[in-house]
Amino acid sequence: MAYASKAGRARTSARSPQAHAICDRCGFRYNHVNLRWQYDWAGASLINRRILVCNICYDTPQEQLRAIVIPADPVPIINPRVPNYAQDASNTRVTSGQDTINSNTGIPVPGDDVRITQDDDTRVTQQTGEPPGGLNEEPGTDDNVDGPVNVPPNNTSIPNTGPL
Repeated sequence: MAYASKAGRARTSARSPQAHAICDRCGFRYNHVNLRWQYDWAGASLINRRILVCNICYDTPQEQLRAIVIPADPVPIINPRVPNYAQDASNTRVTSGQDTINSNTGIPVPGDDVRITQDDDTRVTQQTGEPPGGLNEEPGTDDNVDGPVNVPPNNTSIPNTGPL
């Protein structure tokens, strides 16, 4: 690009001579002392783009290019006491309330009694394996795994939940 055709905006003085320079953006001639480096955000700091520009062409560094500095995690406490979720969690069915009588059999059922299946496995609250009408003939099994998968705790096999 030929800069000779652009009008100059530099001042020339015989008593106080100053060097002339060309703005890298607009191509106008300015005094070198009136040009400044163009900076831009890169990460968490400003970097010099190595472009000398005049005041008209100077762009304020864009804040959206600035990295967000996230503060450090808080210091953990000594000897924390966290809830024991594994012990408190339950996926078994338990009778609730006071002692009741089973309406089908007439047998008294004590409260907080763990319900079991016909095979003496713990009855679970959620059906495991393939839903009714599915194509898997062995619910809860996976051809890629040795032995059954999705076996609930305290059970040796996958229970049939029956009607819930």
